[in-house]
Amino acid sequence: MKINIKTNNKEFAKKMTNLQKKQIPFASSQAINQTLFGLKKEMFKQTEKKLDRPTRATQNGFEIKKSNKQNLTGILKIKDFVSKYLHYQIEGGVRSTGRKIPVPYKPNARLNKFGNIQRNAQGGVIKRPNKQFIAKINGVSGVYEKFGRGGKQIKLIIGFEDSVVYDKKIFPFYKIANGYINNTYNRKLQKALTRAMKTAR
Repeated sequence: MKINIKTNNKEFAKKMTNLQKKQIPFASSQAINQTLFGLKKEMFKQTEKKLDRPTRATQNGFEIKKSNKQNLTGILKIKDFVSKYLHYQIEGGVRSTGRKIPVPYKPNARLNKFGNIQRNAQGGVIKRPNKQFIAKINGVSGVYEKFGRGGKQIKLIIGFEDSVVYDKKIFPFYKIANGYINNTYNRKLQKALTRAMKTAR
């Protein structure tokens, strides 16, 4: 998923002098890149507002391909490994991997500070092997945990699902981007053009 900023300077240049027109590609590239870096910071802030305890990897999961005078198109995109899971927060849909997906069973599951399943050093879902085990009980597969006196009682803490449905789009990636660009780019372009004219030869 990505956002392109591409400028069309024909209309912008109609009322300009020849010297001003000469500076447009440089100024446009500067404005595009400044807008993209500002948008990247805005995405960082918005992940904290819209998502539940996002990790730093998620907040820093945006990268930029800068424009230049020859190619007046700049891109802000979501890094591939982040897009794999953030996609469902943006677009909704059904997540299916072909394997069982571990889903925390609330309120029994212990989650980390980011709201994710606690995993062991190898990435597995058994965090406390002396008390937790994988089983299918009453038709429900998942991770169960012993509790109570002598560990004679058990509770489901993680269920194994074939798919997970994301019916809410909670991170409006495109709306954030379009709003920021519309409020920022033209202002950046005017300032960049003013600076370029001061240094023009």
